[in-house]
Amino acid sequence: MERSRILSPIRMGDTKKTPLFKKKKREELRTRWQDIEKQRASHMEELVQTFKRECELLTGKVYIAQTYDESSKFLSAIIQKAGINRIIKWDTPLLRQLEIDNLFNSLGVQNMLLAEKESPNEVKRKDCLRPLSTAELGISGADYGLADTGTLVLKTSPTQDRVTSLLPPIHVAIMESKCILSSSDDLIVKLMVDIEETADLDSCITLITGPSLTADIELNLVLGIHGPRELHVIILESN
Repeated sequence: MERSRILSPIRMGDTKKTPLFKKKKREELRTRWQDIEKQRASHMEELVQTFKRECELLTGKVYIAQTYDESSKFLSAIIQKAGINRIIKWDTPLLRQLEIDNLFNSLGVQNMLLAEKESPNEVKRKDCLRPLSTAELGISGADYGLADTGTLVLKTSPTQDRVTSLLPPIHVAIMESKCILSSSDDLIVKLMVDIEETADLDSCITLITGPSLTADIELNLVLGIHGPRELHVIILESN
């Protein structure tokens, strides 16, 4: 019966008319999330520092910014130190507030995703994406961060392509401190609350814990085999 209740609106192409959880479960989820929020608010600085420590233990680099301007300076320093000429990035409200495009213009950096969007519609997606393989740095946001493991949580959407965090050899993630959760347990609660409120499932969620590492060959640790060899996280302190 439960299986039919859930699958019926999906087969009909309508998931918004039937709640995913029963009323009691929805209330329990919201109450639990409210408790998590209260706990998080009183330990925000500790969560940020824990995330920073755990991420850096995995060779990631974390920068804590107090203002938008400071965030842009951190990003500028990363780009200039690595000698970056071609980038790809997400298009999100936070990144637009940082006026990153103006920074690119001042540094003479090319936004490869912008060029891809301007390609003719009849060009196959794989042909549009091929030039992105030359991107040297990808800039994403992060929907959440997990303090206990230094993990980034990235959802996929039309403006948040997975290519950005997976293809270039250097990945820079920019997020607000209010996005940091204590653990994966809190993340699961938050995702369930989001699903209930929007009645929509994300097509993909990527968890990133440090840069790409492998020791498959003779137990020698190698960076960047299956993804970026460098991970930089810029955390903007939330007001």
